[in-house]
Amino acid sequence: MSKLNPKWSRANGLILIFFGAALVLGIGLILIEKKPATSEAQGQTATQADLAETDSAETDSGKGSSTTMSVNTLPLDDLSVAAITKMSGLTFPTDMTEFLTSRGDTNRQLDLTFVIPSASAATFLADSGLPAPVANKRLVIHSSPLWKVNPPEGSTISSSQGKFGQVKRAVELVGESPGFIRARVVITPT
Repeated sequence: MSKLNPKWSRANGLILIFFGAALVLGIGLILIEKKPATSEAQGQTATQADLAETDSAETDSGKGSSTTMSVNTLPLDDLSVAAITKMSGLTFPTDMTEFLTSRGDTNRQLDLTFVIPSASAATFLADSGLPAPVANKRLVIHSSPLWKVNPPEGSTISSSQGKFGQVKRAVELVGESPGFIRARVVITPT
């Protein structure tokens, strides 16, 4: 029993070499990841300058809007009615209730919903520069934290869509209760 098995010794040696190489590689990767604080700060400054230059170079070519946007994203830092009006050209009725918004992590889409009296629907669309709605036409065919894919059974539905500046606007008007319409709006970059 005092003699070592030669196969056992080779196996142990190979394992030791493998783990030693893995340890050296791991330490090397850790050291490579660490960068001096000055170069990291310089990289951030350059990135911020690049973003500012990109944002200032991209201007809104649409009618009446002065909002600037990055390519394929929406400026969603402010989700107030006033900010959404400025960005999208939607003119929200004063008798609107239950106003809610939902955006994704990538700022590529803004969903919003609100309730208005049925009599305010035509004025909302006209004041927002949207054409008259088409009855029984679906434009919003995705679910959202704000609504289910399909409106409640028996609801009336009509839709309108259009562009304003650098955004596309799709509006569905869903009759959920007598005398009131729920607007389901999706805003995306052009």
